[in-house]
Amino acid sequence: MFNLLRMDLYRLKRTKSLYICLAFLLAMTILAYWMTWRFQDPEGLGAGEMSLALQSTVETLKNYDLLMMFRDSGIDGGVFTTITGILAALFVSLDFSSGFMKNIMALHRDRWKYVASKLLTAGILNFVFLAALLVYNLLVNTCFGTLVPNSAVDSLAFYFVHTWTVSMGFSALFILVILLTRSSAMGVAAVLVLGSGLGQTLLLNFTALFHMTEWCDYTLYANLAYGPVRYSGMADWKGAVVGLVFSAVYSLLGCIVLTRRDI
Repeated sequence: MFNLLRMDLYRLKRTKSLYICLAFLLAMTILAYWMTWRFQDPEGLGAGEMSLALQSTVETLKNYDLLMMFRDSGIDGGVFTTITGILAALFVSLDFSSGFMKNIMALHRDRWKYVASKLLTAGILNFVFLAALLVYNLLVNTCFGTLVPNSAVDSLAFYFVHTWTVSMGFSALFILVILLTRSSAMGVAAVLVLGSGLGQTLLLNFTALFHMTEWCDYTLYANLAYGPVRYSGMADWKGAVVGLVFSAVYSLLGCIVLTRRDI
C-alpha cells in the first residue's frame, strides 16, 4: 500500500492541475482580504457608496478575526471541497482512462490497498492545501497591516482538524463515485452538486415539506459549512466524527465495488 501511496504522491506532485487549484484558492484569499479592506477602510469605500446593506456588512466585519477570514475565504460555501474534489476525481479517473488501473491490479491483488492509497493521497492533499491556506492567511493579514485580529492557536488547531476530517469524508465520497462510474465527467458533476452543497439544499427543501430536516445535522456539508468554529465542549467534535464515519463507510463501499466489478 505504501508503494502505491508513494507512487500516487509522485504523480500528483507532477500534475499541473494541482498548482492551478492551489493558486485559485490562494487568489480567493487575496480577494477576501481586499474586499474586507475595502469595506473597513474609509479610503477604500467612499461615504457615498455606503448603503444600509453595506453598513450592516461593515458592522459584521468588525467582529471578524483571522479564523473567520480563514473560514470564509475558502472553506465555507464548499469552495475548498469542490476544488480539492475535482482534483481528486480527475486524478482517480485518470487511472481508468489511461489503462493504468490494470497494471496496478496486476501487481496488487488486495484491492483495498488501492482505495486506502487513494484516500491517504487525498488526505495528504487536503492537509497540505489547508496548511498552505492557513499560512497564507497569516501572511496576507500581516501584509494588510493586521487587517483582522489574530486568533488563538487552540481555536485554529481545532478548526483545522475539524475541517480536515470532514474533507476526508468528501474525498472518500468522490473516490467512490469514480469507482462506480469510471467517468471523469460524472465525477466532476458529483463534486459540483455534492461538494458545493447544492444537492443537500435541494433535498433539504424537499424534506422540509414533510417536516423532516433533522438528517441535515449529520451530513458532511452541514458540518463543514455550519459546524463550530471554536471548541467549547465535546459536542463540537461531532463534525469530526461524522467525517471519519463517512470516510470509513465510503471507503468500504469502494472496496466492495472494486471487488465485484471487473477492471
